[in-house]
Amino acid sequence: MSDDTYALTAASQQTVAAWHRALPAADAVALTGLLTEDVLFHSPAVQSPIQGREATLLVMLAVAEVLENIRYRRTFVGGPCEAALEFSAEIGKLPVKGIDLMRLDPDGKILEFEVMMRPLRSLSAVADAVGSRVAPKMLQLKLKPG
Repeated sequence: MSDDTYALTAASQQTVAAWHRALPAADAVALTGLLTEDVLFHSPAVQSPIQGREATLLVMLAVAEVLENIRYRRTFVGGPCEAALEFSAEIGKLPVKGIDLMRLDPDGKILEFEVMMRPLRSLSAVADAVGSRVAPKMLQLKLKPG
């Protein structure tokens, strides 16, 4: 077992602090500024990752809309540009517990974002609610030239 310890870079610390404010508030402008153009998003509800800022932002804003009382509890640091953010929330009367895994670039922008969520019943409710909000727009993004 390694006894290495890490601290986030100053830029990564600023991003994590901004994230804690921006996601619960569904602040699209702030969230956009935290993501790289080619961010890779791993959802707990779909097999393939979602690529790009526009599609990732679409999903994140839908999640912020359907989850109630989002509270970040603890932050775990895996390296100077890697953090795991533990959160809790509700969807209706169902409790949600999860982890947001972030990999950041040297400027503190989010390169890769992965969500893990439990329990299964809550994840299913979130997936259904988010899916119904983003499916038509996601299809438009996929069909968009360029």
